[in-house]
Amino acid sequence: MLQQMRSFSKSIVSTIFMGALALSFAVWGIADVFRGRTDTDVVTVGSTALSIDQFSREYRNFIRAESQQSGQEITTDMARKTGLADSYLEQIINRTAIDNLVEKMGLTVSDGDVSARIRAMPVFNGPLGTFDRDVFEQQLQRRGFDETEFVEGMRADMTRSQLIGPIEAAFRAPRGYAHALFAYSTELRATQYVVLGPSAIGAIAPPSDSTLLAYIKANANRFSTPEYRDVTVAAIGPEDVSAGIKISEDRLKQEYEAKKSTYVIPDKRDVQQITFSDEASAKAARDKIAAGSTFEQAAFAAKKTMDERGSVSQDDLGPLGPAVFALPVDGVTQPLKNFSSWVLLHVSKITPGKTTSFDEARPELTKELTEQMAQSKIVDAANAYTDAVSAGEDLPEAAKKAGMRVIHAPAVDSKGLAPDGSASALPADPELLAQIFNADVGESGDPFQTKLGRTYVIAVNGVTPPKLKPLDAVRAQALQAWTAERTAKLLQERAKQLAQEARKDGNLVHVAQSVGAPVLSGPALRRTRPNDTFSPALIAAVFAAKPAGIVSGPLGKGQGYVIAQVTGVAHPPLPENSPGYQNGVREIGAQIAGDITNSLAAAARAKQGVDVNRKLFDQAVGGGEGS
Repeated sequence: MLQQMRSFSKSIVSTIFMGALALSFAVWGIADVFRGRTDTDVVTVGSTALSIDQFSREYRNFIRAESQQSGQEITTDMARKTGLADSYLEQIINRTAIDNLVEKMGLTVSDGDVSARIRAMPVFNGPLGTFDRDVFEQQLQRRGFDETEFVEGMRADMTRSQLIGPIEAAFRAPRGYAHALFAYSTELRATQYVVLGPSAIGAIAPPSDSTLLAYIKANANRFSTPEYRDVTVAAIGPEDVSAGIKISEDRLKQEYEAKKSTYVIPDKRDVQQITFSDEASAKAARDKIAAGSTFEQAAFAAKKTMDERGSVSQDDLGPLGPAVFALPVDGVTQPLKNFSSWVLLHVSKITPGKTTSFDEARPELTKELTEQMAQSKIVDAANAYTDAVSAGEDLPEAAKKAGMRVIHAPAVDSKGLAPDGSASALPADPELLAQIFNADVGESGDPFQTKLGRTYVIAVNGVTPPKLKPLDAVRAQALQAWTAERTAKLLQERAKQLAQEARKDGNLVHVAQSVGAPVLSGPALRRTRPNDTFSPALIAAVFAAKPAGIVSGPLGKGQGYVIAQVTGVAHPPLPENSPGYQNGVREIGAQIAGDITNSLAAAARAKQGVDVNRKLFDQAVGGGEGS
């Protein structure tokens, strides 16, 4: 909840520059706000509307930021399938509802405050560690903003924070509430228990053929042949064209020069900076560091911000570079003049540079260029295939003209296997199989490329649907499955019966005697730590029982049931002075504060009203009927 509120206290503008948006506003749902509309607004909250152009631009920036945050490219299709697009819509709705409320309350932020905030953002710092106009404009251009749009976005963020900040600031969970949560989460329980194995119910009579056949039919997906497809595939991949590709020495050298920054990497330093208005203040802070203070402590004592310069080369630091690069790890410069200010610079990490010579890079360069040229040839082949089909050729003829291989698999399942269990003649490519089993029968599709760099065209000639296997063919498999399920059911019933009897006795003695098993004592149990004996379901029953209560549940590992009696309940002493406990209390308080702000957003959007144009939303995020 805390992270949720952090997300809509910022607009997409500052989020892109300061961190990723949270994705969990689904608690309010979105289905109830979708309506059919004919205007150009994707979403309207109260009297505020977002046009499709604005929504699409912000959504693209959001996906770009999420991709950078996750370290992988998030595609349009992926964003829709994982619910990312709908989550983003929820954030926009809640943010807009809060903005409308802020406007109604008359909260404002001055131009000077907005300017100061932007100038303090490290992402806009130049080589000298201060705000740089050129860097500012470059960063805005990279993310698709103009200056006015960005400034107004920052103003909205800061104004919104005037409302949300006081609600959440320094909120502390009530002492009793925190104590109760700690006691609940750290509670320990001791038990005695009896394990019921399959022997507790004796031998199970085998089922009749009619019973077994009924079981097979009820579980047809487990006892049927797979669906088979008769398919013809035209294929071409790097392995088909690479042998004829030769890369000249001059081309390799050109590529090396073009990628020289990849192969010649200078030494780098991770650097932090404290900026002072005069040399005396900088010297006083440096003296504190010499006396044993850390760089961060010196910044705090001087009431200054410790800025991160990031991982930089000597050239990145300009005139400051030589002094910084002369330092060891954790070293701090003497006060250095930096235009109109004085700075101290601290080295937190040293990353040695690395130079890869042309001869060392040759194999990699050859491989990359060969792959590039191979892909170019593959694209040419796909285009030639399309031209041949347009001229009236069928798949085999068009593939032959384009230089593609033609493969026929008369029967292949979704795993790429033939009916006899052997591998089919098709290339081992999961994406190819997926396309085959998504294709319509009787039509040749367009060429498509897979992650393996291969291009295919498929034509599904026919389908053999799944068929229930004969009883004799699956008898052993079905008998084993039926017996296992029957055993589990009888064990469950027997365990419930014995647990009821044990409750009357108040102990497990007679239960143990009746099944010929010992009464065992288990280790201390925690709510979230199942083991081979105590399954999650059994632990939940144990912690739901009263002291001395008797419960039953499945064995943690293997086939069996357990009848357990709670023999002790303990709560570790409250570590109120522990830093870990204090951090936990603060986190709980922050979550409660987030819940309060969530309630505010929910009330605001309910009062203002929300209207979403589903068709335009689908169009803006890609896919759907509006695409």
